[in-house]
Amino acid sequence: MFKIILTYELAFLVFWNILYFSNSDIESWFTDKFLTATFVFLSTAALGTTLIYIVIISSKFLGITKILKNLKDPRKT
Repeated sequence: MFKIILTYELAFLVFWNILYFSNSDIESWFTDKFLTATFVFLSTAALGTTLIYIVIISSKFLGITKILKNLKDPRKT
């Protein structure tokens, strides 16, 4: 579970770095409104984490995780 969260956070960090370095308007926005940028960064990270938890909890509730665990690996047959 922590691997999923860490993977998401790493992808999110890469996304924000690409966004930051690709557009000069974003760069000036970050320097002018640092607290706003921090809030947006953390709130979107929290939103993504929440969505991941919703998917995980929904899959457990619907029994999808049991179905996925019972699937056999086609590489081993």
